[in-house]
Amino acid sequence: MTLGDYLKRVLATILLLLLIWALWSARSILVLAFAAVVLAIAIGQPMLFLQKKGLKRGPAVALAILFSLAGIGLLSAWIIPTLGRGVVELVNDVPAAVEKGKTAYGKWRDATPSVQKIFPAVPQAYSDIPLDSDDIKGLFNWLVKSGMAVAPDLLGGLGLIAGILVNLGLVLFIAVFFLLEPGSYLKAVLYCIPPRSHERTKQIFNTLYSTLTKWLHAQLFSVTVIVLLVWIVLGLILRMPNAMVVALFAGFATFIPNIGAVLPIIPITIFTLAYSDPHKLLLYLPVYLFIQFLESNVITPQVVKTQLNIPAGFLLLFQLLITMMLGALGLVLAVPILACLIVFVREVYSYDVLKLRHINILLD
Repeated sequence: MTLGDYLKRVLATILLLLLIWALWSARSILVLAFAAVVLAIAIGQPMLFLQKKGLKRGPAVALAILFSLAGIGLLSAWIIPTLGRGVVELVNDVPAAVEKGKTAYGKWRDATPSVQKIFPAVPQAYSDIPLDSDDIKGLFNWLVKSGMAVAPDLLGGLGLIAGILVNLGLVLFIAVFFLLEPGSYLKAVLYCIPPRSHERTKQIFNTLYSTLTKWLHAQLFSVTVIVLLVWIVLGLILRMPNAMVVALFAGFATFIPNIGAVLPIIPITIFTLAYSDPHKLLLYLPVYLFIQFLESNVITPQVVKTQLNIPAGFLLLFQLLITMMLGALGLVLAVPILACLIVFVREVYSYDVLKLRHINILLD
């Protein structure tokens, strides 16, 4: 190896390390950019529908943006206040729910001698002194701040809610620009690679677009089904307290595979203990878990297995890793990020470098 070759390898290694450091430092911006791409694809679906009906691209883009913004505004005007009131009630009801649960547990343990050696006694099970709601609120705010820590703190002085709203507005603003001129971004990429690879690059971009579109379609259907089922069954039929808040919470939680299915158990438990008979938990929780099972295995296609073909165990490990790196937003976007990584590695490395496109890999 000549001195020139050695210096070239050293320089390439240094540049690679600098690139990795730059990507890691900008990870908060990159995850917001990816969220903007996903949102742009979602807004673009009405545009494609209008174009199929014969409308030109310009008016179709304008109408799609207007309809999407109007829909987001109307849903936000209804969903955000509803969830906001629900979260406030949830936080305020935690002390009463805990005390009520402790009392019910203490009575059940005292009335069942056979389980007293197995289940420990709860200290102050009959205490009339409530927990400090300020501590509960402080813990809740800490959890939210920790989860959103990856997001850029553009307006840190205005508080947590202002920061979240600014990030959401930034994502929406960037998504509109992505939607207006999507070809310009692809053209910028094509200027950085040799002409012989242009067609293949377009194919890879189309495959990534198709992957994200499949995820969005399946996810939208899944959210709609779970919200309606929880609201109708638990709310209208079984009369569970604050059923609409729980239904909306469960709908948003479906964006988090595996983990999201069990998160609504928390508001169900707190609202039931605070506003209803604690024994009804023995009805509400099994019914909710049955709804989740029915939705994910019978009614809607399994987003991970059928649409994107990602092993569930691999996805769970990836969720843990990306949450450590990117916070709550990374957890929500774990499925599309992993799906895009799998597609990119498969198309570029497995198919183009290793030439495995038409080779069947068999396991003995």
